[in-house]
Amino acid sequence: MTNWENRLFDTQSAERTLPQHIDALLTQQRRTWELFRNGEASLSAVTTKEFIINGIRIVAQANPGRSISTNAKVDPGSIAQRPCFLCPDALPEAERGIAQGNFVLLPNPYPILPKHMTIAFKMHSPQKIDGHVNNFIALTKELGSDMFILYNGPCCGASAPDHMHFQTAQSSGVPLFQQLKEKSLPEKFTPLTLGERNLFAGCFNDCERTVTSLERLIATYRHLIAGDQEPMLNIVARYADARYTIAVFPRAKHRSACYFAPEEKRLSISPAAIEMAGIVVVADVNQFNRVDEKTIRDIYREVTIESHQFNQLAEEIA
Repeated sequence: MTNWENRLFDTQSAERTLPQHIDALLTQQRRTWELFRNGEASLSAVTTKEFIINGIRIVAQANPGRSISTNAKVDPGSIAQRPCFLCPDALPEAERGIAQGNFVLLPNPYPILPKHMTIAFKMHSPQKIDGHVNNFIALTKELGSDMFILYNGPCCGASAPDHMHFQTAQSSGVPLFQQLKEKSLPEKFTPLTLGERNLFAGCFNDCERTVTSLERLIATYRHLIAGDQEPMLNIVARYADARYTIAVFPRAKHRSACYFAPEEKRLSISPAAIEMAGIVVVADVNQFNRVDEKTIRDIYREVTIESHQFNQLAEEIA
């Protein structure tokens, strides 16, 4: 494992829950880390607007603090030329984290939501969900009902595809969870289309069954679409009312055409799990007035797996 010893925050109490440890860490980081303090405070000034697409609520958020992540170069050449910013030696001097098994929870100084944190694997290894589904589900429960957890595939949202990590944030205000609750989901992955997004969602009582079902869905998708490589996907999950709510978004591409458009038409939107969960982040506030319902529809249609592949995958896992 990479040496994290000098980067860990001592919460002084083994009896605290993980959410209580997080609250203690964030309190300490507000005092000692100016970048985090300013980034967290900037959330109160974020501008939003809402759209209803096929009866589904979507929130667009103007958040200039997300420019670094949104515009991150994730090609192998660019990654090779920079230090890994999820390894302890490259972290900002004041940043501290909480160890949780083989992962470390680190405050995100450029948050989209309150309590936005990166959950970095202690070892520097590529972003890959295989072998970590059990960790993902275990963390979902440990984080509790006020938080949710997400995974971005290396080719569809992860700004550090060279270092295995999840993310977590406060769950209130995320449109997807209320929408899934209204669906009364069964204890299996069910195909859904919500506001132009094709996804699989399920609500599970048992940890082992959750892990097995998610691993089977990913393996089936890989075999059907991507061969030996990890298929493009985003995953979001929450543990509430003694159940695991899991949503998996199979992806067709990383970024839509508007991201690469000429400056006068460009939109700095790079869809990842939070966008697929209904919060579309615009990193350039000067572009925000150009975001409308058609924009959101077009982006989701472009980056979501096509219907014929989606239906084929649904048949395979039925």
